[in-house]
Amino acid sequence: MKRSVVTPIRRLEGITYWVIEDPDGIYDYINTEIQKEWEADAQSEHRDPNDDLWLGTLSQRKWSLEIMEIERIKLNPLIMNYVDIERGYVFSESLAKRSSELKKEIETYGLAIWPLVVRGENRVLADGYCRYATLKAMNIRRIYAYVGIL
Repeated sequence: MKRSVVTPIRRLEGITYWVIEDPDGIYDYINTEIQKEWEADAQSEHRDPNDDLWLGTLSQRKWSLEIMEIERIKLNPLIMNYVDIERGYVFSESLAKRSSELKKEIETYGLAIWPLVVRGENRVLADGYCRYATLKAMNIRRIYAYVGIL
């Protein structure tokens, strides 16, 4: 029997989020939808997804929805400094552009966003760099995050 996932809307510091509250629902969401995105990212970066340590631990993680102070979240320097010369892609430049667009949508239309995804053991941001940069630019102090621990 397939379980239905409820995604209520929550507001925190004026930001609207789509959230999954149930840990099993978060697990399913991360290990299906988000995992596909991360595998595609690895392939576009000429990496084998099967060798990715983070992807290798997803199915072992316990997930929860938490409110976190944005200042306590750490960024992965490998992601922040990523450059693909062949494609002319610079992550930090793309991030700035996407963040500006997201900020405009949130402020103009009240766009609802998904929580950030954070590694519980070290508070490193695993997914949501655009949302993170946007919320930082908006001076948001507390955010919703899916936190995965081993």
